[in-house]
Amino acid sequence: MKLKLTFFCVLIVHMIKGQSIDSLALTVLSDAVLELQDSELIRNGTLSVSVKNTTDKKTIFAINSEKTLPSASILKLVSTATILGVLGGDFRYQTFLEHDGYFSKDTLFGNIYIRGTGDPSLGSERFKDYLSSTQLVARWTAAIQKAGIKVIKGDIIPDASYFDKNTLADTWVWGDLGNYYGAGVSGLNFNDNQYLIKFKPGIGEGDLSTFMGIEPDIPYLVFNNLVTTGERGSGDKTIVYGNPLSKNVILTGTVPRGVPTFSVKGSIPDPAVYAAYALKQNLSATVRVITEIPTLKSSGILTPLSPKKILDEYKSPPLREICQQTNFWSVNLYADAFLKKAGKTLEGKSEYDDAAKAMTNYWWNKKADVTGFFIKDGSGLSPSGSVTTNNMTDILSLATKESSYADFYKSIAILGVNGTVRNLGKGTRAAGNIRAKSGSIGGTRAYAGYVTAKSGAVLSFAIIANKYQQESSRLVSDELVRIMTLLAQL
Repeated sequence: MKLKLTFFCVLIVHMIKGQSIDSLALTVLSDAVLELQDSELIRNGTLSVSVKNTTDKKTIFAINSEKTLPSASILKLVSTATILGVLGGDFRYQTFLEHDGYFSKDTLFGNIYIRGTGDPSLGSERFKDYLSSTQLVARWTAAIQKAGIKVIKGDIIPDASYFDKNTLADTWVWGDLGNYYGAGVSGLNFNDNQYLIKFKPGIGEGDLSTFMGIEPDIPYLVFNNLVTTGERGSGDKTIVYGNPLSKNVILTGTVPRGVPTFSVKGSIPDPAVYAAYALKQNLSATVRVITEIPTLKSSGILTPLSPKKILDEYKSPPLREICQQTNFWSVNLYADAFLKKAGKTLEGKSEYDDAAKAMTNYWWNKKADVTGFFIKDGSGLSPSGSVTTNNMTDILSLATKESSYADFYKSIAILGVNGTVRNLGKGTRAAGNIRAKSGSIGGTRAYAGYVTAKSGAVLSFAIIANKYQQESSRLVSDELVRIMTLLAQL
């Protein structure tokens, strides 16, 4: 152990030559990392750490930094940095309400379309100054009424064609798909592509819970409830099995006893279809929809309907605000929508694999080391998607040179203050001094971001612990946080 440590420290001193990093603090950091790597906690796994000076991408500290490992949600940093670099923080998505056909008095002989352009935040309640899904439906209804339409001889059609039809990454796990965090990405997203499922727990443990319905109401979904009652205080232990190819949803797992009702979140199988359904239902009180697909005849030959005309245009919050929600609260839907948007913008392809290549190429062209960068999505939900910590710190360092860096930096939560890392590192120098994104996926815990060292240098860092002892996940998390706090002492 002593020989191994000596060699490691010699390597580090060589790499930081000429930089004003506290050598004693670096030794303390090195000891802590090696102690964790050699501990029983990661006996069968790998601990990877990379720390770089963002000024010149020079390595300050590294161990196993070339090992490709599951990224978990720290991949969201790459997705948000990419989309901000490509589109800028001021960018706003647009969603259009349109019609085709022709009018005869108060009757539209044609269709109403809701046309999306990939806005993942459409109808979300995360943005207080923007419309919720219910408010959007009311706005669209008012726009149709303002046009003098009382009868629609056509249909309400969702247009999600902006992105490809494959809303889910092929590498996502079946048990994730029906849950809120496994929501797919559509060209027309709505209400965070999720709904609330309500249960009434049974009296005793093991009793079948009562399915009390969902909110909002989606009557064309068919539910098979197998959820039972767990112990008091056990929280959400449910799994929602669903997918875009089926209207059948299977509910399994447990909800805790001792509460009157308990709610969990599921993902809407086809959010575009639901958006059209919600508008059609809201119109029913004032506008009659007679579903038919009209065509115009000319000399006995069917001709297409007239070009579409815009009834309403809705703009999303600025991209910087959506990115902040993504990184603060680890929103998979938003990160995967960014991947698809980046792929379509950069190379005209929104399929997951093609978009992943486009995002990789984006950073390769900026001279990032993408060796071992094998991503499958934009959120890190795929367990087969992998990166190296060296990839992460290289990209994070390069991001500081982008004009969008200020927006990107602010989009990352502050350790001990907000977001998913708000309860970490409290009472240490690191609290308030580290911007970090957390990540976890089966057998992997990760953190990445920026730290302003005691020396004043801004450092990029990434830490991944993979295949640690599962029964010790809390201890591993505590140790990784301790390593982060030591970074602030450099």
